[in-house]
Amino acid sequence: MVLHPTYRIDLSYEENYLHGPFFEGKIPKRQIARRHRLLGFELNSLLGIPAGPLLNSKWIATYAALGFDLPVYKTVRTRAHPSHPPPNCMFLDLKEPLSEEDFRRPLVAIPNAKRDRIEEISITNSFGMPSRDPKLWQEDVAEAKKSLGPGQVLIVSVVGTPEEGKNLAEDYARGALWAAEAGADMVEINLSCPNVISGEGSVFCDPMASSLVSSAVKKALGATPLLIKVGYIQDPALLGRVVAANAPYVDGIAGINTLPFDVVNPDGEPALPGRGRIRSGVCGAAIRRCAMEQAARLVELRRKEHYDFVIVGVGGVMTTSDIREYFSLGVDAVMSATGAMWDPYLAIRYEQEAQKGSAG
Repeated sequence: MVLHPTYRIDLSYEENYLHGPFFEGKIPKRQIARRHRLLGFELNSLLGIPAGPLLNSKWIATYAALGFDLPVYKTVRTRAHPSHPPPNCMFLDLKEPLSEEDFRRPLVAIPNAKRDRIEEISITNSFGMPSRDPKLWQEDVAEAKKSLGPGQVLIVSVVGTPEEGKNLAEDYARGALWAAEAGADMVEINLSCPNVISGEGSVFCDPMASSLVSSAVKKALGATPLLIKVGYIQDPALLGRVVAANAPYVDGIAGINTLPFDVVNPDGEPALPGRGRIRSGVCGAAIRRCAMEQAARLVELRRKEHYDFVIVGVGGVMTTSDIREYFSLGVDAVMSATGAMWDPYLAIRYEQEAQKGSAG
């Protein structure tokens, strides 16, 4: 398979925002064999792109045309926020999935590395959850919504910004309401990001703090479906408490986000420049094992406690077999970020394989 990366990791976030996606391939005509239901919506498929790669309406339009029917608009804030300086993405010297035993060791980034097999693509990314001014992103969200066809819904990811004297939950709620007003069919609040040096990236670890946010956001959104994005929680008991605290307010849980690791270059120095960036998010094939373990735990928690939220499996989805494996766990939808960045035809190929299987 020839890889067609749509995001240029040799360019800055701003250059990718302005000039991407870098895709010149043909878009096959889809044959929709059946419809799917999710949170009251009728969908062409249950595949999407999580918050991260879809920087603006141009990216949403491209990936929606490529069969990702649940696109998530990259995380926005109630105020403009700059990206970390480049480099923002680097390949990692990894060939096997990570496990909890690896969490204490640093990972090595390889500048100017090349990858030919999608199963071996693992990267570190560090953007800091940048955001345009709300007026700009609201206008662009409306454009993104117009680009979708029948059987597709727009999800907008929102994060709050900690500020002394301000209520973080209220800031999340304000941003979520603005996203819904701009045209979001669903809103996802990002409670997990290792690439910020303030507190909004670790809210998912705290049952009380996360539930204060989700309850405030749900009150603001009303009937608009609310998803929360969580990171990997090693302790199953803590995961249970976080889920129990948020279950009354959310319609879905998506996870995982990237895994946080110290990332160094081959000389042992921090791979990414700037304060607070020794630790950054790891994504791609390396996180699949941990991501699937947590997806399975969420499915079991839902069964055991009779929760009614949907579960979106995210993390390490690089191939069509990865998609099938996630669905076999019992999740309701699957999203690919790194895999879809390097293989934009991933959703179409999965759809074609599924149709051939049913015909056989």
